Amino acid sequence: MPNRAPAELDWNAPATDRGRGLTRAAIVGAAVALADREGLRAVSIRRVAGELGIRPMSIYTHVASKDDLVDLMLDAVIAEVLLPEPLPEDWREALRQIAHRSHDAFVAHPWTLEAFGQRPRFGPNTLRHVEQTLAAASRTGLDHETAAIVFSVVDEYTLGHAMRVLLVPDEDALRGSVEQMLQAADPDAFPHLAQATAASLLGSREGAFEAGLEALLDGFERTLLADRR
Repeated sequence: MPNRAPAELDWNAPATDRGRGLTRAAIVGAAVALADREGLRAVSIRRVAGELGIRPMSIYTHVASKDDLVDLMLDAVIAEVLLPEPLPEDWREALRQIAHRSHDAFVAHPWTLEAFGQRPRFGPNTLRHVEQTLAAASRTGLDHETAAIVFSVVDEYTLGHAMRVLLVPDEDALRGSVEQMLQAADPDAFPHLAQATAASLLGSREGAFEAGLEALLDGFERTLLADRR
């Protein structure tokens, strides 16, 4: 059976498959759920079709290839990052909310970090996310170039912290390893470590993210906005 999907990815969802009720949204939703459970490598047209209880060729009516499917999956996840309009008037609050939504989405869908490295094609929700973040940063009164720097730093910090959470999923095991390290450390050779505790070194993931984000926003306010007061 020939592939009936267009060669170029049309980001707008097509109509339901006649007589079947199959939608692109259902296909993408099943693929995202599969990737959340088993990782990106588990996703294939055949596996997604099995999840939906349909023939693989039914999917090709809506999605031309696995690559296009991954693009659509990423765009669906980025939709979770978008803030409802209008954005908060305060630039710090707007950036804070965007960062938290981004962090939550990356942690909830770990495969997105791998997918972004493989598929640097950005869909409409990614464009909306960047637009929202630039709009929030621009409320500082900074020029567009500097606002873009603010966006990049906040985005990279959020991504980095999400990677830390995903790389060390067992926080209790990490805490136990740190406690063993502290007990074995010679206080004469490591005087600062001797005064530390696992709790003080690790803190809470949520607390560490909050503290780092606020430090970033404070830094922007002190340096980039100092001459505007």
